[in-house]
Amino acid sequence: MSNQPSSTTQDPLDALLSSYQTATASSSSTNNDGSIGPVKKKEYGYKDFEALLESTPIFMKETPKDGETNDVLEALRTLVFEGEGDEVATNFKNHGNELHLQKSYSEAIKAYTSGIESNPKDLKLKITLLNNRAQCNLLLKNHRSVLKDTATIIALYNSQPNLEKDKPLIKSMYRATNSLIALERWKESLDVIQRAKKELKENQDSIKGEDLSLWDNLQEKVENGIKKDEDRIKRIQREKFINLTLNKAINQRGLIQLKTNSPPDNPNQLHFDPTEYDDTTLNEETPLIFPVFLLYPQYNQSDFITHFQENTSFQDQLLQMFPSNNKNSIEIPWAEWDQNKQYHTDNLVIYVETEQKRLLKVGKELTLREIIKKAKRDEKPEDNIKKDGIVLRDGLLSFIVLPRGDIEKQWIETYKWSRDGK
Repeated sequence: MSNQPSSTTQDPLDALLSSYQTATASSSSTNNDGSIGPVKKKEYGYKDFEALLESTPIFMKETPKDGETNDVLEALRTLVFEGEGDEVATNFKNHGNELHLQKSYSEAIKAYTSGIESNPKDLKLKITLLNNRAQCNLLLKNHRSVLKDTATIIALYNSQPNLEKDKPLIKSMYRATNSLIALERWKESLDVIQRAKKELKENQDSIKGEDLSLWDNLQEKVENGIKKDEDRIKRIQREKFINLTLNKAINQRGLIQLKTNSPPDNPNQLHFDPTEYDDTTLNEETPLIFPVFLLYPQYNQSDFITHFQENTSFQDQLLQMFPSNNKNSIEIPWAEWDQNKQYHTDNLVIYVETEQKRLLKVGKELTLREIIKKAKRDEKPEDNIKKDGIVLRDGLLSFIVLPRGDIEKQWIETYKWSRDGK
């Protein structure tokens, strides 16, 4: 039993070859060579049809108008009305079924293909061979081959008004849906599911015993896939916005970004403080959290601060790392490498080098953001002054930590001699 859609708008499957019968041969016309008489039509075999189908969308959105021709439709006409070898095709089908039971799916595909190429006249037999081959390809995860065969089956049903909608049609739709899901083609998957449910509802007499929960489960998979894709797109857009805003924040602060060919392996990347914003309030003024190196050139040692919030001071950081006279701070032991016990919070000074090799002394009571701001220098071409600032090398900031006094002076002299050559 075949029911016509109640709406005049064709859905993607109904549109597929639904008016193929209109693509009939003209009774008499002028041929391409100028002769008068019946137009000689191209003959197609199954392989020709496969080649045409390969370059055609799985579900055609439009069909030719009266008087127009279409290669896919003409090939389908040949597939429907021409052929021979039902007995040969049946033998290949039976052999393929035996191979399928043995789980020799690749060999079964060859048998079903030979049956199809035998050009059986029985349309139901052709559909069975295509369906069986699609099932084997589905088991082998050859999803595009599955779609090619199931699209052919769906096309045959839609092009033949007298072909009763039955279980083989539903099987082909089920296999097509599974392959479309595997390929994450969610929109097309949902389209096939909705069409299958419609066919089951409208053809209850010829399609019996089908478990609708199978289709509900498939639809749930598709809906989850669509949501997953939507979430992924939102996440990508959000990450893009955060990265764009982060770059603006870095430039606004006057940092000079430098990327080397061999960046360190740093899992703690520069980022916005997540406690200071949400998706609606993030902007370049949102506080940043920097990974920071503290270098101790006297002993060739270093420390790595993974999360230095820019609105905190160096004093806050040093109190967590070195001994102090501050009675409110926790008791911190001397560093193992501090042989002379000079690295005491109150006895430390901090320096930073800018891109233009300026050496700046840093006030420990200042916040990191205030230090970055003080180091910023705008370009003034008229005074031959170049843009300058603290270098953000591979997303990291670096500062020099020294004890006051002779060690500090000696290091400064060495630095200037290295920089200036005198």
